[in-house]
Amino acid sequence: MSLFNKKKSKQEKPEKKKSVIREWIEAIIFAGIAAIIIRTFVIQTFMIPSGSMKPTFLPGDFLIANKYIFHFREPKRFESIIFKYPGDPYHPQPRDRYAKIIRPIYWDKKNFLPKYYKRRDYIKRIIGMPGDTLQIIDKNVYLNGDYIDEDYVQHVDYRIIPRDEGHLYLGSKFMGSRDNYGPVVVPDNKYFVMGDNRDNSSDSRYWGFLDRDMIQGIPIILYMSWDGNSNKIRWNRILKIE
Repeated sequence: MSLFNKKKSKQEKPEKKKSVIREWIEAIIFAGIAAIIIRTFVIQTFMIPSGSMKPTFLPGDFLIANKYIFHFREPKRFESIIFKYPGDPYHPQPRDRYAKIIRPIYWDKKNFLPKYYKRRDYIKRIIGMPGDTLQIIDKNVYLNGDYIDEDYVQHVDYRIIPRDEGHLYLGSKFMGSRDNYGPVVVPDNKYFVMGDNRDNSSDSRYWGFLDRDMIQGIPIILYMSWDGNSNKIRWNRILKIE
């Protein structure tokens, strides 16, 4: 080897390898981005908080929801759906107090702290499709004049509330009671949803139609079920495919 080559080789510096800490940071960032993408567009976990969907879903049921399915097809009648509750404001209130950073992260101008905010997730069953005429008579549901047999429904209140004793409105129009409602025509791009525990469900009878763009997905797998009353796992419900 010539003297020139020897000097050149001495001047060359070996490439620096990434530090272990840097590799971990990059891996964590990549995993976080991937998790956000998957949660936003593919699947999401969801816990049933109330008994409004009994007996189909129980409080403490943990579900995996398919979020990409409605990119390929429209919602179907009688299927259970997960959606953003229309009664929650789109932006945390009071609106002028919070500045959006990256939804669902907002900046609290008063307390100088970040705030996590998103609408609550609900689960109900689609009963009325766009264009349907829906009416409830003595707890029985009629679609376009025909009675529908709902074997998934549970009634726990023996009372039947007459229409004229109800206090339900759709906008300014009086709609009747929980058990005698309508008739009402479902507008385009909207749905009428109800809970299976029909006497104890906050649904379209109370807060109106559900917009199509509020629908997030459908439950596909029940992967865990916890009975909060007895503090026991409901083993017979685990891995139930919906």
